[in-house]
Amino acid sequence: MNRKRQGKTATVGLALCVAILALLAVFMDFDEVSPARGAPTEETPVIGPWRVGSLDTMSTGECPPVLSVDVTPQPTPELVQRYSSVAMSADERQELAEVIYLEAGNQCAEGQQAVAEVVLNRVISPEFPDTVHDVLHQGEDTSRPQFSTIGNLALADPAAAQYDAIDAALYGPSILPEDVVFFSRNGENDRVWGKIQDHVFCYKYIWE
Repeated sequence: MNRKRQGKTATVGLALCVAILALLAVFMDFDEVSPARGAPTEETPVIGPWRVGSLDTMSTGECPPVLSVDVTPQPTPELVQRYSSVAMSADERQELAEVIYLEAGNQCAEGQQAVAEVVLNRVISPEFPDTVHDVLHQGEDTSRPQFSTIGNLALADPAAAQYDAIDAALYGPSILPEDVVFFSRNGENDRVWGKIQDHVFCYKYIWE
């Protein structure tokens, strides 16, 4: 009787062992996919948004360096010495750009700068008015204004080239000597400094 019970107990124990081994095999099969079920898929690493950037940054996981910005103040350009006393308002600057546009808008950069210098040379000359506005409008109410285009300022459409010409005249290097105060297509007098494209530039008169 005892032998029969012992045989049954052994049979039950063996069955339990087989069942446990079968369960272990199933769990192990989930971890390692057999070739019959297909190739194992690669895991996609999780990369935080701070890793976007260079390969070095992604490998270290560090934040990318902050780019430095050059905030060094730029030096203020100095006026040409002879124009250091010239004060020009924003309105006068616009008027001068309009005159340059009408008088020399079709000329080269040097020709436009030279026209600006003629105006500034007159401002510093004792023989002409001492402001940009008054120089530009001198003789406006007469039959022979100093600048024949002064009545057509409303038609002017100055661009960067005309304002650049003013800045080039103010800050140099200068093109004309300071006593060159005339320009025209035929020459104001026989004291010619030179010609730039369509304009002949002349020195001031010498009165005896």
